[in-house]
Amino acid sequence: ETLRSHFGSSRFASAFSPCFLSLPFRFRMASMMGAMGGAMNEAAKKAVEDELATKAPATMKPFFPCLGGPVGTMETCMCMVPADQQDSVKQAIAKYKSL
Repeated sequence: ETLRSHFGSSRFASAFSPCFLSLPFRFRMASMMGAMGGAMNEAAKKAVEDELATKAPATMKPFFPCLGGPVGTMETCMCMVPADQQDSVKQAIAKYKSL
């Protein structure tokens, strides 16, 4: 005699099933992992924004609120960035956009 669970499957099948976790538990875990990934992306974006804010010339900082923060301002006004910093600023902007 095989024992049946309340879902109608045998105990043998449920013991060796790859989906041994309950469905709601898996959804909660997936949403928590997604939230942690989102928080990590936000932290990485904030780090890039802070890096660009420190690299920005003083004459560019008043434009941050108008042009979308440090990233948008530096991208729009790249001609105001010193030539020796332009490559690192472009790399930081590309990293920000990939997040």
